[in-house]
Amino acid sequence: MSRPCPHPQQMSYIRAGAALRAPPRTWVWQAFRAGLLLLALAFWGTSSAFAVPERTVAHPHLWERLDHAHWIAQGHGPRILYMIFDPNCPYCHVLYDELEPVVRSAHLNLRFLVVSFIAPSSPGKAAAILQAKDPVAAIRQNEKGFNMEHFGGIRETIPTPETDKILAENLGLLDESGKRVVPTLIYRDRQGQVQVIHGLLDKSGLKATLKQIR
Repeated sequence: MSRPCPHPQQMSYIRAGAALRAPPRTWVWQAFRAGLLLLALAFWGTSSAFAVPERTVAHPHLWERLDHAHWIAQGHGPRILYMIFDPNCPYCHVLYDELEPVVRSAHLNLRFLVVSFIAPSSPGKAAAILQAKDPVAAIRQNEKGFNMEHFGGIRETIPTPETDKILAENLGLLDESGKRVVPTLIYRDRQGQVQVIHGLLDKSGLKATLKQIR
């Protein structure tokens, strides 16, 4: 189930109510995550990076192009899920934290495509991920170090010409998916259709989506 982005004040009430019902150990993380999303809305407003989640069906050609793209794989399951993200995107960070623990149990081959357009430091952080010896570990470093001041936690580096080319190609794929929005999820459903989700799903929506992946 998808949900629209509520007004920041409304979101704070929702998050606060959830925290009161949660076990004490989760309060700190829920408050931190709520703060990230509120700060993102204040900093970027309701820009394309934080659009209301929207599902569309893409042309099969997009799946073929994704297969030949420069992606970073986590997990070795048979069920392929592409996630297009920006290292500075708070909503991508939330989605990463939801997906990372279930990669194995959901039998996923989670394929990350890095883009860099929502903040001035995004290209340098994307380059640090793509040029790392272990890109999966670099993504994890970026997300584990995510904070409300600098967003993505990885240190910037200067992109090489090859990295610039990869980032341009990945951005082209994001545009081909229909919207320049992060996070974007792309997968094949049980009927073989290429499904695209622009924006952040809630937990129930993400759980239902994972069940649909072929």
